[in-house]
Amino acid sequence: MKRLVVPFLCAATALSAADDPVAQGLNRFGVGCYRQLAGSGNLIFSPFSISGVLSMALAGARGGTAAEIAAVLHPHYPDPQYPMAFAALAAQLANHANSGGNAFLNANGLWVQSGFRLEPDFQHTMAMVYGAPLTPLDFVRNLESARAAINSWTDRQTKGKIHELFAAGSLDIRTRLILTSATYFYGKWERPFSARNTQSAPFKLGGGRKVSSLFMNQTGRFDYGETPTLQILQMRYAGTGLAWDILLPKSEDGLPDLEKLLTSDNLAAWLGEMSGQTVQVTVPKFRTEAQFSMREVLSRMGMPSAFGAADFSGIAGRRDLALSDVIHKAFVDVNEEGTEAAAATGAVAVLVSAVLPDKPVVFRADHPFVFVIRDTRSGLILFAGRLTNPVL
Repeated sequence: MKRLVVPFLCAATALSAADDPVAQGLNRFGVGCYRQLAGSGNLIFSPFSISGVLSMALAGARGGTAAEIAAVLHPHYPDPQYPMAFAALAAQLANHANSGGNAFLNANGLWVQSGFRLEPDFQHTMAMVYGAPLTPLDFVRNLESARAAINSWTDRQTKGKIHELFAAGSLDIRTRLILTSATYFYGKWERPFSARNTQSAPFKLGGGRKVSSLFMNQTGRFDYGETPTLQILQMRYAGTGLAWDILLPKSEDGLPDLEKLLTSDNLAAWLGEMSGQTVQVTVPKFRTEAQFSMREVLSRMGMPSAFGAADFSGIAGRRDLALSDVIHKAFVDVNEEGTEAAAATGAVAVLVSAVLPDKPVVFRADHPFVFVIRDTRSGLILFAGRLTNPVL
């Protein structure tokens, strides 16, 4: 049986999915991924990037494999309008986010073993809907050159933030097809911080442990909300409709309890309760990156057959393709000027047999918190993660 590789790259933004069923489904997928990926340390990933690769793979899936992938992504299946709706959502993000010195880049690719025949409908969907024209490579006779070509493409599309999506030895001569999607985002704060106000202070790690970190400070008008156990702050990127939302437990050791309550419905409700407030903001500067194999995660979420007895006959008219893995890398850098973020995902297919006072609210993010980068127009979450230690 053949195995399929689908790499995907992405970056950060802000959202609200109240009226967009595609965004609603992708946000449920994103929160489900968060619950699977959350461990004990920092986390950054792009559910938008991962769902982009799976959406392209779904176009070639059939039978039970297609039903499983669709159920994980939460669209109504079968839905012939889904590819166009997903592509329109990505185009809308790019249209809004590229202004005023901000940048949102999204590119897809289809990398196929030279001479390997694809179904015309699948090839047409990749090129015309997902903007992923076919690029022939030789995985059989020149595997390292093929790997280098895809990694070079990934590096360019993420402005050098994701250098090597596929490590040496991660592909083999059974590889027949790789789908790639790359997104990069750089957003300037609507209200930037002054570097003069950045100061060193303790970040509380939990259990009485602390680490010295650099904190940015300002007082201004921000969207803010709270629950009995949680503070929520939204910081917008200038002129984009995108935003960075911080979910800060009121308790220094409250992150585990917050994560137990983290569902897409709760997230939407919390974000929907924010209003403009004068807020005294203290948030850490940080930079973090992560890499995951998503095979076990996606299998647990409900699509195991894609990695075993798969039916991707819509790709090449045959039943000998299956996913060998889905590799994901992500990066985020938060500083006084704004946020830079990127992510890459690769799926490999191979041959196989409350009322607030008027005085400033104090929002001091000096202990572990959850964050999302989202599109406030569509509601789509582009990046999600948590910060448990800003100094790594």
